[in-house]
Amino acid sequence: MTHLEFLIPLVGPVVSTENFFAQAEYMNNDTIPPTEELQSEINRLQKRVGELESVEHKYKTALADLAEKEVFNFALFQYNPASIVVVDRSGRVIKSNAAKKKAGGRLPNIGDIMYRDYASHHQIDMFSRLMEAMSTGSILRFPEQPYEGKVLSITIAPFPNGAIIISEDITEQKNAERDRIKLIDDLKRALDEVETLRGLLPICASCKKIRDDQGYWNHIEVYISNHSNVDFTHTLCPDCVKHFYPEYWHQLQEKSHSHT
Repeated sequence: MTHLEFLIPLVGPVVSTENFFAQAEYMNNDTIPPTEELQSEINRLQKRVGELESVEHKYKTALADLAEKEVFNFALFQYNPASIVVVDRSGRVIKSNAAKKKAGGRLPNIGDIMYRDYASHHQIDMFSRLMEAMSTGSILRFPEQPYEGKVLSITIAPFPNGAIIISEDITEQKNAERDRIKLIDDLKRALDEVETLRGLLPICASCKKIRDDQGYWNHIEVYISNHSNVDFTHTLCPDCVKHFYPEYWHQLQEKSHSHT
């Protein structure tokens, strides 16, 4: 088939193919000019060819743009730091991204039913939640989902042909948060103990007992022990040793002088 034979069905010829090419044969003869009808048809075909070439250029440009967007979208999916699994309307795995592979553990097989054949040990029925998200078209989030010693943040985002399941391991963040809370509690407890010992204490001028909030008199070491983490060990200062045990004090003094 010639180029003209291909174009004629597209533009709807006003003359038959045989008549068109018969008249075109005369155009090869320099002595016989083309008829007015044939020249008009040639002009129309040339215009139509230009239009088709313009359409073809736009089509190729659109294909190139589409290919570029596909590459970009693939990069967004494949190199996303969050683990992503895509499932169809029945919950079967279609694909998973590179982050899912780097996360370790068993990878889902294509065709596995999500939360049945794969990741089936959640404390709640995640498969039912997946079906719920796809049936209602609602995004479901599970910000702190325990799973096999880890803490996961899971988002189920449905689309017309299935759902995207995004999971992030936030175990380290939760451990750091728990340690931070414990540190704050310890600091608060220490501050409360300091506050307890702050202020005026009613103390006996003779025996040095301290009166507590209930009106009871306690030895000073008992009072402080009850209101702090301080434990007491008992000994004697030098003045008390001299007062109560003068002979022993003199011995200590002599030993001290002998060493100097």
